[in-house]
Amino acid sequence: MNVIGLPLERAKELLSDAGIAFYAEETRCKKGVEGGTDARVIRQTLENDGRVLLLYAVFRTDPGNE
Repeated sequence: MNVIGLPLERAKELLSDAGIAFYAEETRCKKGVEGGTDARVIRQTLENDGRVLLLYAVFRTDPGNE
């Protein structure tokens, strides 16, 4: 099951419903962007223990007044 690009909460829901064990870790760039609210899965890795690692980043989807 591929959940790359999905919102983190939706990806968790789908994996849970399918009975797939997973854990999630956040990644961010050095500069970062304040005000990000949209956590999306950017990488999915099957670990040796059978769990899926979801690497996610928080994006700013509302450009605001910049």
